[in-house]
Amino acid sequence: MIPLAKTAEPLVLVNNGVAWTKVLTDKLSIGEKPTDAEKSKYRHPDIKSALVLETSNKCAYCESKLQHIHHGDVEHIFPKSLELSKILLWDNLTLACEVCNQNKSNLDPNANLIIDPYTTNPRNHLIFQGSFVFALGTATGQSTVAILDLGRPALIEERGERLKYLMGIFENVLRTDLPLAARRAIYKNLVQREATPDKAFSAMAEDVITAMIAHVPKAVRNGIR
Repeated sequence: MIPLAKTAEPLVLVNNGVAWTKVLTDKLSIGEKPTDAEKSKYRHPDIKSALVLETSNKCAYCESKLQHIHHGDVEHIFPKSLELSKILLWDNLTLACEVCNQNKSNLDPNANLIIDPYTTNPRNHLIFQGSFVFALGTATGQSTVAILDLGRPALIEERGERLKYLMGIFENVLRTDLPLAARRAIYKNLVQREATPDKAFSAMAEDVITAMIAHVPKAVRNGIR
């Protein structure tokens, strides 16, 4: 999990969010059941597209690339079942994979210490050792890992494939039979491109690169960050 920042609110929400929410709350206040269409306005294509760009098409929680595992759900950070007035609030919407969405369910993230990556830096609570994630000595980190099941076997396997790729790059960086210029170029690409927010499991990649830097000769990494 990495820190995320909200982008500009989609015009469809700016223009309709308040009215759409009022339809829901008004109907419920008189005991009338809203239609499925009225309840699912947050799934509007323009909202989904904005969230895909905002999250680099990754699950906001586990960082899986969604096209690889699932189309992705529009996630309510604070569950709509607990506070309907937030159902179309832009700051309350993100993107999540099916598993993280189901694991989080209708739990209050504040009461259950589930990291909101828009307001809390996950890097202060989570750390990776290889493809395994651990709490960084905080209750928030431990609770987030446990509730979202960020150590589930399928995730470890997916992160493991990414880890193999990164370590393959490191093997080339460490090869003494390659020209120094080539090793420096490979290393530069690694540190500058492989842990960027658009990459799957970028938090893991950042921790792997940090752990391996000490093994890279100074001549290779000199001046490259």
